[in-house]
Amino acid sequence: MQDDRQAPAADRTEALVRHRLGARIGAQLAHVLDRGEKFHDVGIDSLDIVVVLAELERDFAVERIADGELWDIADSVDALVRYLDAHGQGTRGLAVSTSGAAAARAEGVAESGADADRAPVVTGIGVLTPGGVGTEAMWRVCLTGDGEFREITHFDVSRTGTRIAGFVPDEPGAPAPGDAARLPYLLHRAVTAALADAREATGAREVPTALVLGTTDSGGCPGTEVWRAWAEGTRPSPEAGWQPYGAPLVDGPVVQVGNASAAGATALGVATDLLRDGVVERVVVCGVDTVTETAFHGLASLRTLNPRGCRPFSTRRAGIRISECGAAMVLERATTATTPGYARLRGWGSSNEASQAARPDHEGVAKAVRRALADARTEPGLLDYVNAHAAGTRHGDIAEIRALEQVLGDRLPKVPVVSTKAALGHCQGAAGTVEAIMTVLTLARGEVLPTLGLEDRDPRWDHLNLGDRATQAPPSVGMTISCGLGGSNVAVVFSRD
Repeated sequence: MQDDRQAPAADRTEALVRHRLGARIGAQLAHVLDRGEKFHDVGIDSLDIVVVLAELERDFAVERIADGELWDIADSVDALVRYLDAHGQGTRGLAVSTSGAAAARAEGVAESGADADRAPVVTGIGVLTPGGVGTEAMWRVCLTGDGEFREITHFDVSRTGTRIAGFVPDEPGAPAPGDAARLPYLLHRAVTAALADAREATGAREVPTALVLGTTDSGGCPGTEVWRAWAEGTRPSPEAGWQPYGAPLVDGPVVQVGNASAAGATALGVATDLLRDGVVERVVVCGVDTVTETAFHGLASLRTLNPRGCRPFSTRRAGIRISECGAAMVLERATTATTPGYARLRGWGSSNEASQAARPDHEGVAKAVRRALADARTEPGLLDYVNAHAAGTRHGDIAEIRALEQVLGDRLPKVPVVSTKAALGHCQGAAGTVEAIMTVLTLARGEVLPTLGLEDRDPRWDHLNLGDRATQAPPSVGMTISCGLGGSNVAVVFSRD
């Protein structure tokens, strides 16, 4: 194997640049990057570059690059190599392999073990949807489409174009829609079920635990200080609706995320960062929303509601139908007690970019997807399932497919791209969490459910697998995508192991 002392200078420099990048973003991704490919286009952010630059500045004994020149000098492998060769003093005898693909494969295998702490394990799930309570009820409604969609009666909808929304089926003793206790009820049921599921899998482990909430109803949830005081018993429950429920037993941070329809997916990213940074050992993520007058009339004023419901990828797609939902997922640092769990959360990425407030932009979605894959240290070619945001809006579905075409290229027709919103409705701030749960269950069960309502699919996507065609093998790496009002785009990557 040739080392850097035998290779030409430019090859030695490039090998070391890719080596340093690999330690930060994963060896496989670092070695398959085209030399001129822009870092920001593949989700390599400024923090990654600052860390890599600090090491390269030491390696080549160059002066510290001025902050204002960072992206001029360090925007690609090619730019870094040219700068270091022009201003550096050589690699000072550092031996780095220049054998390309072989090195990438070898380092990728070696690095996968070191990545264990970066990929939390999904150990518990609790979910309430228009299909009912639990994962089996959700799976069934995503297969049959017979969820609980009915007329809204707890506020006036007579001046809107639609009167229907999705509701968790009634249960004895449950607060009714519109009751102040409805959101606390959904949150409590989902979180309690997820923690019980995790305990069954891992045992009653007492470890530092955080709670991250994804919701559009930030006013309906207590803030961190109030929640902490409530949990510690130093003050009563935040308001009347919460009185029947005890505060979930968390002793770490309590974080609320409220970036519209991307809130639930963002909450998963925040939880991942808390675990990677060692703040806690366990995080309960809960996406929760109810059908409120404010949200419904706000969406109606934007003319995004469709009386026929969500019809993803259909020629008749014309807007969304909202639903209530409580969806909780327990994430834990990987240990012998938590592994294998349902799946591993490998990485996440986000962007904030739109052509207008209510319309996602394909470039923004593509950035989130690339950044998620980079954070997951996963090549696009390994992705074999996508649970798309695909709410059935006229422009949104187009933007999302264009983004996936940019990232996956000719592979896209081979990758099932599925939307569950035709079955569940748009679960608002909980959408990203409930769709992540569907992604995890798809990987765990090895079965891809189809997008419902494809009888009138848009012919521009006839070449795509929208979950209605068999795949050669069960999916092992899946992604869920969420897009929120204002241009918030989030992607989360999971793997079977």
